[in-house]
Amino acid sequence: MSFRDNQTSTLEPDGRRSGVVVGLRATGESKLYSLSSTERRWVLGSGPSCDLVLDDPYVSDMHCVLERRAGGSLVVRDKRSRNGTRVDGNFVEGAELRIGSYLSVGRTTLVAVSGPGTEVESALVAMRGHDPGFRATIEQGLRAAQTDCNVLIVGETGTGKDLLARVIHEGSRRAAGRYVPVNCGGIPRELIGSELFGHERGAFTGAHVERDGYFVEAHGGTLFLDELGELPRELQPHLLRAIESRQVRRVGGTSERSVDVRIVAATNRLEGLGTEASRLRPDLYHRIATVVLVLPPLRERMGDLVELVEHMLEQSAPEHGTKQVSDEAWKALVSYAWPGNVRELRHAVSRAVALGGDELQSADFFPELRIGHRTPLIGLDDDQPLQPYHAMMRGAMDQALATHGTIRAAAEFLGIPKSTFADRAKAWGLLPRPRPRRRFPTK
Repeated sequence: MSFRDNQTSTLEPDGRRSGVVVGLRATGESKLYSLSSTERRWVLGSGPSCDLVLDDPYVSDMHCVLERRAGGSLVVRDKRSRNGTRVDGNFVEGAELRIGSYLSVGRTTLVAVSGPGTEVESALVAMRGHDPGFRATIEQGLRAAQTDCNVLIVGETGTGKDLLARVIHEGSRRAAGRYVPVNCGGIPRELIGSELFGHERGAFTGAHVERDGYFVEAHGGTLFLDELGELPRELQPHLLRAIESRQVRRVGGTSERSVDVRIVAATNRLEGLGTEASRLRPDLYHRIATVVLVLPPLRERMGDLVELVEHMLEQSAPEHGTKQVSDEAWKALVSYAWPGNVRELRHAVSRAVALGGDELQSADFFPELRIGHRTPLIGLDDDQPLQPYHAMMRGAMDQALATHGTIRAAAEFLGIPKSTFADRAKAWGLLPRPRPRRRFPTK
């Protein structure tokens, strides 16, 4: 029976053991796909850009997504795959994956496994750093957590907005409820209503069963709307109405359902916030921004860099052994502007641990770049000759685009903010130019 002949269903928590899933083991073999407790999201599929790559011709390029929730629980969501996603034999659109559950994609079956001492680090502990401005923002977040007001977190990509949102949830009276993170920039435009508010069966092509949206899923807990500025402006009034009325209506439905959620939102779109010039409508901004928390970029708290790097090395020690950083490498790390912030730093440390020996050198952290003066590129002229670093960066970006296909995937691979990557790629002529419109002769 084909996938289209089956109805999908969302599984309720069953008798599986509770705990933290640390990996997926392929049945019939010993291969383990590890799931770090510090990461929050993995894409599983056969495509080379996926986080978990399966060698299975019956698995779609991007088959499903795994998301780590507060408390360590794991949720799997089908990404409109060709053959569907099954948990314990049931086709699902979204389901909790607990220890001992079987995840079947294509002709591959993976079992969720735990490990000894797999406690997920609390978000507050994970917010490493002693910079006064950084700590002041966290203290404000903890005070805001004691109320039920909406919070807007502002900061560049990679500064830890998702962690701060978890700090607020874990410090609130809703900590026992669900923490539901939503990447607004990752939802296809035509599915935004369905993802946020749910849909009735048959509401649109592919809606094989009714499903609740993120608002209902977060009932009694916290809904984290990440990258809120990426939500299409014409669709923002629907979100505003749901926030104001605390009621949602499924796509294709006729009745409304009350929801009790706390809204925490985040944006890296800082231009013109609160005005008509912003990507975020002023009415939605003022409804969300009861409390505004600003996370500083890493370049403004470089005194925390050593602590961050040493903590990342400690996390990798059980798998890769103890590593030391050479004096030359420390100089390179502190001289770099880190436009991708802590996320880019984590990518760099991961590369160094994978490529380097017991003592990590500069080239281990920056393998595709020539070490030297490294600052974010701003206001480039098309006829301006490229410096050696710029030329190396252009080559790395060109290769990442060719390998991963999209700006978002290439930027994530290099640990660069998507907007920064797009600006540089446009300035250096890496993006295909739009085709001229065909003109028909007039009579």
